[in-house]
Parts: sequence; C-alpha cells; structure tokens
Amino acid sequence: MTDRPRLFVGIALDEAVRAGCVAAAARLRSVGFPAKYERRERLHATLAFLGNVDPSRVAPIESAMNEIAQLHRPFDVVLDRVGAFPHERKPSIVFVGSRQQGGAFRSLAYSLRSAYRALGFEFTDAAVLHITIARVNDGPRKPLPIVELSPMVLRIDTLTLFESIPSETETHYTVRCSAPLNGDVAPSEV
Repeated sequence: MTDRPRLFVGIALDEAVRAGCVAAAARLRSVGFPAKYERRERLHATLAFLGNVDPSRVAPIESAMNEIAQLHRPFDVVLDRVGAFPHERKPSIVFVGSRQQGGAFRSLAYSLRSAYRALGFEFTDAAVLHITIARVNDGPRKPLPIVELSPMVLRIDTLTLFESIPSETETHYTVRCSAPLNGDVAPSEV
C-alpha cells in the first residue's frame, strides 16, 4: 500500500458475470480487434473513483460507504450490451454494460457520490454501469465490431472499497473493505 492510497468504490463481480465478460472479450479478440484486454481478476464495476487520498480520509470514506449501504436494498441489473466510450466509432474503453441501468442503480450511485461530495470529492461524469473489458491503444482507432452478448444478471448487493496498487508490470486491485446493502428503504425513496 502507498502513502496515499488510490481508492475507488465499486461492485465486485460474481464468477458467472466475470466469465461472461471474459467471453465477450474473447469474441472481440477473435475478430482481431486491437486492444489491451483486462485480466479476469481485474474486472469490476466502478461507482465512485476517489483517486489518491490522504490516509486521514480513509476512515470517513469507509464510514460514508457503510452509511449508504444501510439505505439501499440489493437489486439486479441485466448486462446486455458491449459498448464503448466515448462512442463505438472511435472507442477508447470497451465495456460490458446495461441498456437500462434502472432507478435502483442511479439512486445508489447518486447517494454514494453525494456522500463523497460532502467529503470534498468531485465527479465530472455521470455514473454509468459498465465493466471495462478492454482499452484501445493510442493511434488510429477502428470502430467497435458488433459483439453478441448473452444477457447476464449482475446482483448488486455489496459496495466494495478497492485500492489500486501499481507494480512494475501492472496495477492490481485489492479489497480494503465491503459493506452489504441491507436497507429497508426502497431505492426510489432515497
């Protein structure tokens, strides 16, 4: 761990979703799509990227995550598309995502980010449920080919605080703590 840990809050994936994301990446590879593909163990969905933080801020970050988890019920989201940021014609990031994230996801992401805004963090982009499966190298970019994806259900029942730890060869993610969603307030009431 570093002096200023690089942190983000996200959703850890179950093995079925992880396998489906790996299969989608394999289909992209099979058609020769040029990209750096994410390793299986690095796959996750990010809700709030916090960056390098002072160690004195870690406890409030954990506390805020736990408080938000107490407000929300577990829910499911169907992952049913392979897409790209900024768009499919010139992709930088290729992801597995959902055509309809749903109100429960938007409510959870909004609550979590609002709690972190109160702690002084800023977010410039809206939260979009996605699992990065590949990053396109610099240089000319080819349009993202159409990749069929069998719909998968992602159960969102826990928030996870991850730390991003760089090494000489690749960045690794480790779990600092987790908070199960167990609120009795419906997401639309939060």
